[in-house]
Amino acid sequence: MMSCHALSLALILSLLGAGGVAAASSENSNNNEQLFQQQQLLIREKPPLRVFVLVGQSNMVGHGSRSALDESTGQQKNATLEWLVANAPDRFGMLKQELGESGEVGVEVRAGKSGKTKKKSSQKSEWAIRPDVFIACNSRALDDLSPRVTTYGNLYAGLCAGDPDQKDQVGPELGFGWAVGDAFNRGVADNDNKVLLLKIAWGGKSLAVDFRPPSSGGTTGPFYESVIANVKNTMTNIAHIFPNESDRPVQLSGFAWHQGWNDGCNDTMAAEYEYNLANLIRDVRKDLNMPDLPFAIAGTGMKGYSKQPTRREDVINAELKVAKYPEFKGGVASVDTRPFARGPAPASPTDFGYHWMCNAESYWLIGQSLGKSMVDLVNHREEGQVTEES
Repeated sequence: MMSCHALSLALILSLLGAGGVAAASSENSNNNEQLFQQQQLLIREKPPLRVFVLVGQSNMVGHGSRSALDESTGQQKNATLEWLVANAPDRFGMLKQELGESGEVGVEVRAGKSGKTKKKSSQKSEWAIRPDVFIACNSRALDDLSPRVTTYGNLYAGLCAGDPDQKDQVGPELGFGWAVGDAFNRGVADNDNKVLLLKIAWGGKSLAVDFRPPSSGGTTGPFYESVIANVKNTMTNIAHIFPNESDRPVQLSGFAWHQGWNDGCNDTMAAEYEYNLANLIRDVRKDLNMPDLPFAIAGTGMKGYSKQPTRREDVINAELKVAKYPEFKGGVASVDTRPFARGPAPASPTDFGYHWMCNAESYWLIGQSLGKSMVDLVNHREEGQVTEES
């Protein structure tokens, strides 16, 4: 639920001083009403820029195929994003945007890489760009622990996805961004509720070691520490990264987690996954100074309901069980992603089971489900705040 915030008292008084006295002495009530309305507009603050943090390992990095051609036919492989747009336009057609006569999409996009900023007046791409959803990420950093984002801009399919040597990849950020953007801007004029996805992910990382939270004891994971530092650093530098949004308050609104493959490779790691995941939630909330931060989990369901080693089942069950802890009621949600698994090639672009067969539909569904769960958590939290204030 959005609310209007008053500007400083000094500014309000200055506004009244500039025109209030003259208006009060005017005999024209219409002028008085017009001035009053203008002043009400001036003392309203813009809606906040909602920041959602997306963290995990390679499947949060994103390895869904945006485009991949079959070498024998020259056609798109099944379940690439290009294939989905062409064959299921009712579900995916909105991800493409018509090009203008110049061959460009008339949307301003800001993007930066390696600390350099690029400002473009249009994006030469046919992928639809969300003017209301931004994304910033430690793009393709592999083992780079620097607490900074290296790529940022308006969300479109492919931005902030894949490893350094890969192109035409998508991850959960796409479906997530569409879900939260649509939800928070439904019925809102000019799509003025802006969202930023802060995606911090590295391939091949475990919760037991790399992301290990402080409360689990032992050595705190360096990637956990990098996540916390990156969130804090980015939150304080929003005006530099997105200067056009510098007049908005910044609001940390949620944390999304998609990880678990590496822990499922080891019996010991799998056995303590539930303990570590619960500690991760508690410690992230503590270290980001937000004890009720909404936390959404997407399970490691890439094998579907097929028979798996017990250790992998343990990780999936842990991801589902933690969300049901009484202490997390209303603030943590877990999505069972097993229904999103698809078969190997030729039904999907590849047979890489650990990467959801590179099936773009699977990554889209993960992101959508995470995003919709997050919206529910945010609404629950904000409705509770309103109730307490009233």
